[in-house]
Amino acid sequence: MTNAEIAEAAGISARTFFRYFDNKEHAGIPGQLDFQHRIEAFVPVDGPPSSVLQQIEAMLEAEIRESAERNQITIRTALMFASEPALLEEAAAQLQRTSKVLQAIVLEHCPSLKRSVTLIITDLAMTTWHTSWEALGQRYKAGETITPLDNYREHCAMLREIVQ
Repeated sequence: MTNAEIAEAAGISARTFFRYFDNKEHAGIPGQLDFQHRIEAFVPVDGPPSSVLQQIEAMLEAEIRESAERNQITIRTALMFASEPALLEEAAAQLQRTSKVLQAIVLEHCPSLKRSVTLIITDLAMTTWHTSWEALGQRYKAGETITPLDNYREHCAMLREIVQ
């Protein structure tokens, strides 16, 4: 299906489609725009790196809790990522772009952090987010039952073990 066909099916012009989505893969990832808006609205409080990372994780947990209310979409999205490597690659590319937005926000609101520390914190947070979603899809595909939030928290705990 082309971008124009997707736009037509949605009842919008192709120009409007590209105002909201970079490409059709972007349009196919449920919740991506909500996620981007949450990142853009995030206002961290300046503090030590561990505190800023915890604030980012809390913001990401809030995103998971809200998306979990749309449980079937969450499960389908995780399974889609597990089954479609191209979609997972597109999600990773989008996450990289979103990470740059998060970096700019943290740099603006947390002047006590060095730039390199900010980049490490935001990249670790986004990598943990991405890894948790990829693992969630694999776990669902294998028949495991775990909530997205518990899965994400497990991945945050893994991060803590690694960086200590």
